Amino acid sequence: MTVTAAERIARRRRELGLSYQELASRTGLSKSTLQRYETGSIGSIPLDKLDILAAGLETTALYILGKDEAPNAEIVRSGICDVPVFDSVSAGFGAYADSNIVRYIPTFIDHDGDSSGFLWINVRGDSMSPKIDDGDRILVRRLDSVASGTVAVVMIDDEAFVKKIKYGKNWIELHSFNPYYPVRRFEGEEAANVRVVGLVVEVSKKL
Repeated sequence: MTVTAAERIARRRRELGLSYQELASRTGLSKSTLQRYETGSIGSIPLDKLDILAAGLETTALYILGKDEAPNAEIVRSGICDVPVFDSVSAGFGAYADSNIVRYIPTFIDHDGDSSGFLWINVRGDSMSPKIDDGDRILVRRLDSVASGTVAVVMIDDEAFVKKIKYGKNWIELHSFNPYYPVRRFEGEEAANVRVVGLVVEVSKKL
């Protein structure tokens, strides 16, 4: 009889004597998400979440997927890093002190560079809804330039914003996904006041 990934997750958690809350603390995944993984109501686990879950269960993704029968196989944690979480965009980008880190989340970073260049930010507000809602968490890579049309974190004076950024000749526009928020356009010398500080690379939706 084939053992499903959901059954392997549940069995491994019980073997380790972990509660949902304890596994949530290890992985940064919510209790409700973990429960849905175990019941199979989420049929396909994203690869980055699978690696994090496997590390939290002290096993491998291959074991969870049924391709390795040894749950205690050597764990390769390459690419999984503890990434800080900030409770506001401004806190994450220097407007406040680094003491505003609220926790660390194990995160799969598919990048050869320095993992310290990444951070999670808890989003407040609905200007980027429905793609980024109030209460969502975004993974940001620190960069001082991004391509036109991408979603970025920008600083204007001492305040940080998450916006879709567009460039033109001598102007920069900041767009919200929510149509109730107007486009902000900066021209000429004003454009120099808009400073890119990071690229949004992932959105973790609230559950």
